[in-house]
Amino acid sequence: MILKWSEAIQNYPNKWILFEAIEAYSKDGQRIIEDISIINVFDEGRDALKEYAEKHKKDKSREMYVYHTKNKELIIEERNWIGVRKYGQIRL
Repeated sequence: MILKWSEAIQNYPNKWILFEAIEAYSKDGQRIIEDISIINVFDEGRDALKEYAEKHKKDKSREMYVYHTKNKELIIEERNWIGVRKYGQIRL
């Protein structure tokens, strides 16, 4: 099911959400996410991050995030990575 963040916070108050960005773009150093697809909902952030890590390891092409519904807006800062990862190490 595709939702807006405002719908997610109404449907899942005070929860951690693992979601995939369906419609998103970059603007002024932030990732603007219009539509999301909820993968799973958690009470504990560590559980959400664990599942994120498992899914991200299997498919790095998916744009997934973990965010808490206490946040009224999705504010996701873009990071610029320097270097190339090889076998879990950063090489510059």
